[in-house]
Amino acid sequence: MVVDIEALKARHPILEVARDLGLEVNHNRFRCPRNERHSHGDRTPSVSLWPDKGAFKCWVCPDVKGDVIDLVRIVRNTDFTGAIAFLEKHSGYSPHPGPVKHHLPHTNSQSQVELFQASPSSVRTDGRPPQPTTTTAPPDRRLELIAAFLELCHPVRGSGKAVTWLKGRRIFKKTWDGQKLRVVENYGRISDELAAGFSSSDLRDSGLFNAEGHLRFYRHPLVLPYFDREGRAVYLQARALETDVKPKELSLAGAIPCPYNARILDGEPGLLYLCEGVVDCLTLIEAGFPSVGIPGAANLKPGWIPLFRNKSVYVVFDADAAGEAGTDRALALFADQDIEAHRIQLPAGKDIN
Repeated sequence: MVVDIEALKARHPILEVARDLGLEVNHNRFRCPRNERHSHGDRTPSVSLWPDKGAFKCWVCPDVKGDVIDLVRIVRNTDFTGAIAFLEKHSGYSPHPGPVKHHLPHTNSQSQVELFQASPSSVRTDGRPPQPTTTTAPPDRRLELIAAFLELCHPVRGSGKAVTWLKGRRIFKKTWDGQKLRVVENYGRISDELAAGFSSSDLRDSGLFNAEGHLRFYRHPLVLPYFDREGRAVYLQARALETDVKPKELSLAGAIPCPYNARILDGEPGLLYLCEGVVDCLTLIEAGFPSVGIPGAANLKPGWIPLFRNKSVYVVFDADAAGEAGTDRALALFADQDIEAHRIQLPAGKDIN
């Protein structure tokens, strides 16, 4: 038979279904069903619920999100058809709650589906969360905040200030898309969503919010994420686009966990260029050169050196006193661990960009 999916979802408020599935929902948050992927078993709940939109999203696990059908499918470890069969058997819910203003993640269920008899083996009946087929490294709370913030930002697009600024530095769409640059377009909405989903102390400690409880990136709207070798966003900087704004860059609080564009530090033989800062790194990437950036010539951490194993490294720091001293130090650090490294000398006073 044909099932009207939208009507089915309307009859099954996601909050009540979540509780019926045994999830403990407090303030529209609950622990991730894939809690073994999280540090401390997701002790601080990472899943946000939007009852008015019938949607949910884990800020850590990219595959834990969707609508009420997806929620049943994930928690009961069943398929799409099995989730519909479960909901069809549970039709005694109260009316959908009234509207509440919240951000809506995308969902992926069809509007109608041909319903066949679900295989009994495809549906769990014990009510326990499913076992995942894959696992990821346990993230900490900061990773959840970074993921949430980037989700709320927009990709670089159109002809706004960010596009003008990037093009003025000969950095174009293939690079800003490939590096997943983001823009703070709706400052108020992003602030409200983060404040609703995370504690004020977490937001302040991360460096996203200041001591007064405000998102720090009002005048620094271009967001430059750092991804580790597993492709997780682990850090970010925000860049001012107007010349009168000082400082020109803002960063998160705490230690920088890896160089910029660490995704290419894969342990495979090859060459790469090591430069100062994200913008110089983007410039080289745009020109087709594999590149990694560090936040200043003096800030190559000794603990990062093993990440460069099997690479031939070409150090191309700024042609000033700090850059020369930083190059000498970098070459010594690489030599200490038997990693091939070379100096590229730029014209006096110049940098890559």
